[in-house]
Amino acid sequence: MSSVDDVGPTLREARTGAGISLREMSRLISYSKPYLGLVETGKRPATVDIVIAYERELGPIGDDMLRRRDITHPRTLKADRPTLTELARSVGNGDPGVLASAPTSRSIDFFLASKVGAEGAGHLREWVRTGKTSTLRANALAVLSKMARKEDIPLIIECLETDEKVRFLSLASEVSKLMQHDWETSKAVAKAPATAPNPRKLAKALTKETLLDSDAESRWCGAYLLKELVPVLGR
Repeated sequence: MSSVDDVGPTLREARTGAGISLREMSRLISYSKPYLGLVETGKRPATVDIVIAYERELGPIGDDMLRRRDITHPRTLKADRPTLTELARSVGNGDPGVLASAPTSRSIDFFLASKVGAEGAGHLREWVRTGKTSTLRANALAVLSKMARKEDIPLIIECLETDEKVRFLSLASEVSKLMQHDWETSKAVAKAPATAPNPRKLAKALTKETLLDSDAESRWCGAYLLKELVPVLGR
């Protein structure tokens, strides 16, 4: 994205390119048609929530509009809508595909969470428990968390508390997403939160994460990291 002013028109271009009318988009994401029209013409700001809502339906849009909220891992998976649609279908059929080998972006997590059905959710739960790679377990947990189903919260928490590798990846991703540190720095903070650069800024961002209603993974990681930061916040 070249500027904030480009976001609305880019959303409109992505929507029309997918063959979805403004009225249909309004129905899909539960925002009024007049409001979306103002956003798409740049007369109202395109909030992060609006961008996420569009990307849930359309896949990643533009030049990574959510970069500031995404992880900085150098191999983060990015894909177009047809590829993601095929990935969602693959998950539904029990084949994790690239989820087993590449970290996913937040927009991909949200997209899969909105497209994967009951059968796919069952596969995600199984991969959280027994996935062959830590990347697969972490990706499955992230998507499952974005699905925001109360019955999955105990499994998400159990995994974060008992699977050391998934916990480490989730914590590093949380730090990376919030602070946009490079991946090596994010991993170092995940290992030793008290060494975080600008710990007060991190703590402020984490406080918001702990209040999220629809992302158990972010809530758990936020609370964990905040607790670990306590010794350095009073200095």
